Amino acid sequence: MVLQYTALGDSLTTGRGSGLFSAGFVQRFRGMMEADLKSKTAVSVFAKSGLDTEEILGLLSYPYVQKQIQAADMITITGCGNDLIESVLSYQSSQDETIFSRASAHCHENFEKMIAQIAKIKGADPSPYAIRVFNLYNPFPGIGIADQWITSFNSHLKTLASAPHVKIADVYSVFKGKEQEYLSFDGVHPNSSGYQAMAEVLRGLGYR
Repeated sequence: MVLQYTALGDSLTTGRGSGLFSAGFVQRFRGMMEADLKSKTAVSVFAKSGLDTEEILGLLSYPYVQKQIQAADMITITGCGNDLIESVLSYQSSQDETIFSRASAHCHENFEKMIAQIAKIKGADPSPYAIRVFNLYNPFPGIGIADQWITSFNSHLKTLASAPHVKIADVYSVFKGKEQEYLSFDGVHPNSSGYQAMAEVLRGLGYR
């Protein structure tokens, strides 16, 4: 039997920052699945650098994406990083802290809609499947308000795990204090070591 893994998201799902000949977390996690479950795993990736959570949600309206979601045993989602960057840039010019709360609520609402849409696509009596949603690491450790906002967002994101099938992949804790080790030269995206760490976080959540 071939397992089906579908990855949705932004530049983190595409593996941006990992280097020309280095895999992102998707291919690394696929290898871990194959090793742990002793089964070949087919991967479908629907992601693009720059997508915000509303655009990622929009991917679920495409019939081909729905077909892959319907068949998927494992689904991973990255998102809200671009919303974060826009919020930080806006805050630096306006000093308006409500920017963060609005962005946080918008991201969380879209994640809830993604999970609900996946459940709808799966139907009333689906085969077992797992959804793994990444929380946010902080690429701006020098900006205090950014860490405050990310911590608050991640805390709220945990409520998604009350839904069946869903677990939160906590990369915030893994990256905290290791930003120089895990981030690429652009200071925003993970490097090869960072993507390996992300894959290991997924692996640690198991496959049930």
